Amino acid sequence: MKPSITLAAALLAALFFAACDDAGDSSSDPADATLIQPEPDAAPEPEPEPEPQPEPEPEPEPEPEPEPEPEPEPEPEPEPEYQDPDAAVGQCGEMADDKSVNGWLYVDADASDRSSYAAAFGMADAAYEGDPLRLVGPDGEIEPRRCDDGSYLFPDLVEGTYIAVAEPADGEVCSRRNCPGRFARAVVSGEAKVVTFGDSIAVIGSDNQFPGRVAELFAPLADVEDINVAIPGTTSETWLPGGRPFQRDLMPHLADADLIVVTLGGNDVLGYINSFGGIPPDIPAAIEGARDVVRQVVANFEQILGAIREVNADADIAYILYADYTQATGDPIWGLVGAFLGRETLQGVLELARDSMPEDPNLVLVDMFGAAEGLPLHELLADQLHFNEEGHTFYAEEVFSTLGGVLIGPNPLFEGSTPLGLRRSYGFRAQVEADAGAE
Repeated sequence: MKPSITLAAALLAALFFAACDDAGDSSSDPADATLIQPEPDAAPEPEPEPEPQPEPEPEPEPEPEPEPEPEPEPEPEPEPEYQDPDAAVGQCGEMADDKSVNGWLYVDADASDRSSYAAAFGMADAAYEGDPLRLVGPDGEIEPRRCDDGSYLFPDLVEGTYIAVAEPADGEVCSRRNCPGRFARAVVSGEAKVVTFGDSIAVIGSDNQFPGRVAELFAPLADVEDINVAIPGTTSETWLPGGRPFQRDLMPHLADADLIVVTLGGNDVLGYINSFGGIPPDIPAAIEGARDVVRQVVANFEQILGAIREVNADADIAYILYADYTQATGDPIWGLVGAFLGRETLQGVLELARDSMPEDPNLVLVDMFGAAEGLPLHELLADQLHFNEEGHTFYAEEVFSTLGGVLIGPNPLFEGSTPLGLRRSYGFRAQVEADAGAE
């Protein structure tokens, strides 16, 4: 059978080649080799498949190193809870009425105060132990009652105009920026000189602008010379030292000024907004740009302040912070701005300005942003930017109160309020701490 022949031939071939390997004298006749070749159609027996080798056991994976526990993120500092500036406070406040002046005297240990409206006698603070405060009015000088919790009281005041004089000790500053020095002393002496410069807020909207009304409110105590050199349309850059407005309009009045009032920054921001020619294509970038403008305004103001100090080392400088115009909800433009951007946008810009004020011991901050909080501002505007008769009275009363003014009885101003300035607190901190915080 063919398979048997094939198998035999294969066995013979295997033996032949094995013999050739074992003995070199085997026959070399080709015929012999031919006779034992397998038939052409014979297939060699397949080699047995090798036994499968066992797969090596996989090496055990190393145990992952335990990830370090993430450090807990620091808790954000709580936002300060500012106190109502119109509320009676403390143990002494229990006896306060509409014929008494009351507030706190304290150490601003956490340096958190920014203005009369952005301040608080907080948990970290302590009652002030010195005697920094007196009240001067129709009956002369009055000392306050003091209570153990840091509150004070000037009770049973007669009708008239007063000025509260708060004097920090040597090496201290007034943290709420509401302690005029030279101006208060000048009012007590009976004569004071006030110079106002800046933009149109001080010169448009009424024939009797707010600087003149401030002089009118202090008139029962002193003859106040009012010099107003503000120029509509000017920016903080316009008033930089060396420029014509500073040299020509302001410089001649600086040397003997007791108080210098500043209204600057509004036109800087308006110029930036107008540069877009419409709605900015990138709102977040535009908002950050507005914050940069505010930073530049503060930097320009610092230059101006430095130049003033070269001429007048101790005059009080009262910087007026703008009100939040998005509160003018009855005005179509400001109502749209507030609805489109959100009130918090402009508030954030104003808070940045308030937080960035230079650390000058004679700097007073008139915080119209805080004073106008919650008011329908459109009722105080003559147009979209400038204040009407009521608005200029509102401005004048806030400047008067921030400078220490107290009024009990009739108000001489148009649509004036009364009483004024009854609730006022004072925080004090070391000047070196204030300067370190500004670096």
